[in-house]
Amino acid sequence: MFEILPLTPELLVELGDELGGYDFTDPSQIDFLAKTTPCDVQAAPGNGKTTLLAAKLALLSRNWVTRRRGVCVISHTNAARTEVEDLIARHPTAARLMAYPHFTGTVTAFINQYLALPYLRGLGWSVRQIDNDAFAAEALRRYPSWGVLDGLAKNPKLKLKRRLEDWIVHLDLDPAFTDDAISPSSLAVRRRKGQHGADTACGKALSQLKASMVKSGLYRYADMTALAWRALHESPALAARLRDRFPLIILDEAQDTHGEQLRLLEHVFKQDGTAFQRLGDSNQTLYEDDGAAPAYWTPGLGCIPLDTSRRFGGEIAGFASRLTARQAQTIVGLGIRPASRVMFLFDEGTIGGVLGAFAEEARALWGDDCSTRDVWAVASRHNLPGKKGAWQPKSLVDYHPAYRSEGGSRGKANLLCRQLQKAAVHHAATRPPAEVGEMLAVGISGLARAHGWRGANDRPIVAHNVWTALSHRDTALPRAVRRLLRDHVLVGDAAWDQAAWSVLMEKLLPLFSPHPHGAEAEIADFCGFVAELKASPADPERRSTKQAQFDELTLRLGSIHSVKGKSVDGILVVESEVWKGSGADEQCIDLTTVLPRAFGVTDQPFTGVGLTAATNVFVGVTRPRQLLGLGLRKSHSAAVAAAAHAQGWKVVDLTTKVSQG
Repeated sequence: MFEILPLTPELLVELGDELGGYDFTDPSQIDFLAKTTPCDVQAAPGNGKTTLLAAKLALLSRNWVTRRRGVCVISHTNAARTEVEDLIARHPTAARLMAYPHFTGTVTAFINQYLALPYLRGLGWSVRQIDNDAFAAEALRRYPSWGVLDGLAKNPKLKLKRRLEDWIVHLDLDPAFTDDAISPSSLAVRRRKGQHGADTACGKALSQLKASMVKSGLYRYADMTALAWRALHESPALAARLRDRFPLIILDEAQDTHGEQLRLLEHVFKQDGTAFQRLGDSNQTLYEDDGAAPAYWTPGLGCIPLDTSRRFGGEIAGFASRLTARQAQTIVGLGIRPASRVMFLFDEGTIGGVLGAFAEEARALWGDDCSTRDVWAVASRHNLPGKKGAWQPKSLVDYHPAYRSEGGSRGKANLLCRQLQKAAVHHAATRPPAEVGEMLAVGISGLARAHGWRGANDRPIVAHNVWTALSHRDTALPRAVRRLLRDHVLVGDAAWDQAAWSVLMEKLLPLFSPHPHGAEAEIADFCGFVAELKASPADPERRSTKQAQFDELTLRLGSIHSVKGKSVDGILVVESEVWKGSGADEQCIDLTTVLPRAFGVTDQPFTGVGLTAATNVFVGVTRPRQLLGLGLRKSHSAAVAAAAHAQGWKVVDLTTKVSQG
């Protein structure tokens, strides 16, 4: 196993100083730092969990001597992984835990590196791209080639096109597939609710479509998990080897790892006394498991509670505690600055004034300092909904019509322009160069394949071998292509402006000529421009898509998902639709559903879509340090507005321009 040094007061002070002046004297913090056995940690928002995790790594690095075994730190998202890496990269000894034999990365990266990709290479299958959106775009393009699928989609009596295409974009590999040839002709897929069975004509066509995608090296993330399960079932000793390699496994943001990925990690690590330590907040489970038998992380008996929050004070802590619907928790706010809480009431005629009214409150609170503040307006739903039925605010677009999400066009995710747009966005956000480089390589490898090029030993050109393949044709070619990408995509505007894109194509395509006879249409389609708006603080027209300007105050706009994990100065949560299906019991308006319990008007427990709404609202209201706003329809506010006013909230009625409090 491994040992942890005795946690003397002097050592705790030393750890705190090394990580920027933190205090690690809380008994729950000490309990976690000293743990060498399995444990769960239920961490309230703003408690410093990531810093505590970094402190444990710094502590372990002091006496970790073996070069054969390491610490495995797994997160759900790249953002969470980067946050941990940034903290330990500056530490004099903890930085060594970022290299072999240790592992720090996402759950997807862990599954790929140690299980799925080695097994896939053993099958002889190639990997061109693992990306849900790119898979969906290509699968939707291909399926009409199967007459039975095309016929079902076009039959007006069946009205099956939408459901069929949903099955196609979620075409996950079943671990029990039987055709393991290098070039499979049919691969078993997981059957979704209502999907036609494997023995039907439709089912057989879907299996053949899946095999065609695999032969092209295109996979969904869930396929990697399926391959990992297959590897474990065929080689049971693999799990024991991983436990031997990693005596300590720390799963960060545990609430976001669910379903088959969670089951797989538990299958590998939750046995033989391995120290499988899971940190998270089950009340922030935004990513939901849509499998037939959902599996979520829940803190076990004896979990270590981190109930305090340094982010906000008692005003927000008390309100948020009533929204801990998945795991009851009384949050203690340690923030020293009092919080302003404001509720805005609106109707169809005044919804357009909600953001401006919140901006006024921010200016009143911070005055001339408001230009330096990080202030947001968020909603559960932030994309364009279909306009049906009676009026109600369905998304953030209802409050700010110019807003558009950055998700982009899934239907064109397989095209070169869309790949380069993703790379440009990641570069602008200062994401790791390796991530940006991977996206550029995916796009260029696709261009090379469209021109009929092959790699060494006649292997397909993919992201990891594209530059080598190009250099075999001309040693100067990789440098020339990279320079064009830097100048026109990362630094220039080619990914966003059609004229600039044409200039890039005029310079890039001749480097790959001549093209194969008859490939003109395919290359032209792959290299077509994809119109997407890019947010730009310097351009008033583009600026409005992701933020709204109110004099000197910049109000940033986004989904609740986009602010998860952030600490901000102020936030406005506006009510919107939560949609999990077409049934009446699968839809709700979040604040209308959640606030009666949050303000103590009712004690109705949250279930189904209501639980999803409560989780969203909890994440939103626990982001701010000083200013919290809620926006809801006046027609649905009578009881909660009175309760809010009684509990110290300021209530602003935009329909009458009257304020209380």
